[in-house]
Amino acid sequence: MEFICSKEDLARGVQMVERIVSTRSTLPIIGNILFEAKKSGLKLSANNLEIGIELMLSARVNSEGSILVPAKTLGGIVSKLPSGDVTFTVKERGLINIKYKKSNFNIHGLPSDEFPQLSKIKESYSFSIGAGLFSSMLSQTLFAASGSEEKYVLNGALLEVGSSAGEGSNVKLVATDGYRLAKRGAVVNGVDQEFSVIIPSKALQELSRVIASEGGEAVMILASKDQVAFRYKDYYLVSRLIQGQFPDYKRVIPKNLGNKLVMDRKSLLEAAERCSVIASQSANIVRLELKVDGLHIMAQAPDVGSVDEVIEVEVKGKSKAQIAFNVRLLIDSLKAINNEKVSFDVGGPLDPGLIMPVGEDDYVYIVMPIRTQEVATA
Repeated sequence: MEFICSKEDLARGVQMVERIVSTRSTLPIIGNILFEAKKSGLKLSANNLEIGIELMLSARVNSEGSILVPAKTLGGIVSKLPSGDVTFTVKERGLINIKYKKSNFNIHGLPSDEFPQLSKIKESYSFSIGAGLFSSMLSQTLFAASGSEEKYVLNGALLEVGSSAGEGSNVKLVATDGYRLAKRGAVVNGVDQEFSVIIPSKALQELSRVIASEGGEAVMILASKDQVAFRYKDYYLVSRLIQGQFPDYKRVIPKNLGNKLVMDRKSLLEAAERCSVIASQSANIVRLELKVDGLHIMAQAPDVGSVDEVIEVEVKGKSKAQIAFNVRLLIDSLKAINNEKVSFDVGGPLDPGLIMPVGEDDYVYIVMPIRTQEVATA
């Protein structure tokens, strides 16, 4: 087996698949990257038994073959190679020679026979969505998914497809950790099936990185009863689905909270970030109080100090409210929105807050309140 590939292409490919490689598994073989040299080019694959990825690279293949290469060692080598062509040759007993300019590395590989192959799903459901649109949906929802193993069903995002999703969208992505919920909808042409699956956030994060680094074109999504796959350019990513009942998010979305506050998103974000300096010393709690001169965002911490930020707002409603939130959860949502203006619906001290970009109804962010003594007695 021998091929010649540019250092830039090889480094990009190794970096993409190396993130999938498991470093904690009791099965050593999945700590490797599978190299397959074919007439059509070079294929790299990684599989941690939960998520698998493969991609094609442009290479001049002098002789075909396959070999397993230790991911950690290879990643360290390739990232430090100088620019130019790299010649990759497999010699006797799995010895791999990596030659660049006048220098070379020799590392030991393994036979590819026992490497777990990536599943090719039998299409039960499939549709295509623009890469830019799906990337936006991912960035506005994934951060709200849970990272706790105790909430396994919340370790992913719910993908709902079809007209039954309602609310004017035929594709929706929803994520929640129990303290906040992010929902993004979109209208996608050519969707003629109805299904819903829970996709692990780790798989979606890898897909998001691939899309962000490549840009353009469309993503083909294929789903079966227990797996989902994504085809994008020369990439193929496959993952197990999360089995279980996702919370009924429609019941969580409040209908009328009494106060709609419309304000500049950037001003609110910057004020929240300044307040977080103090709030971080006191469980990240900030109090929001609507007064005559605007919306006050306040935080205090014993032995540290206090802060009182005032934001100009347009008020539609009762013109009175006092409620507390985790400031980090507010900041996350404001960073995910691109619009200049946002609406922030608030009600009583125990009601959730609802944040939406003004002029768009396809994105909703809900954050649960924090009960504090000051708010409870207000």
